[in-house]
Amino acid sequence: ADFSNSDLTNVSLFGANLEGANLTGANVSLANLGQSNLEGANLTQTNAAGAIMSSARFNSKTVIDGADFTDVIVRKDVNDLLCKLAKGTNEKTGVDTRESLNCF
Repeated sequence: ADFSNSDLTNVSLFGANLEGANLTGANVSLANLGQSNLEGANLTQTNAAGAIMSSARFNSKTVIDGADFTDVIVRKDVNDLLCKLAKGTNEKTGVDTRESLNCF
């Protein structure tokens, strides 16, 4: 699925199969992505600030370069994986991806 540069603010994608989806530059802030499958998805420059991502699935093929995860809560093991993948700064929000995930 191609959601690149889409405004999905406040949209419910609960449980959606977004495996391999292109979310480059999308705004999913405040969206419900709980229990969604984001394995292999491209979230480059995505604004996910405040999105619900509880029990969402990611893997090492998920791309999060420049994504903003401010105020997104995920399990510690998921956060650890995302921190390994995280790099860059979101061009629209100015937030560093690693900082938004509280990577230390």
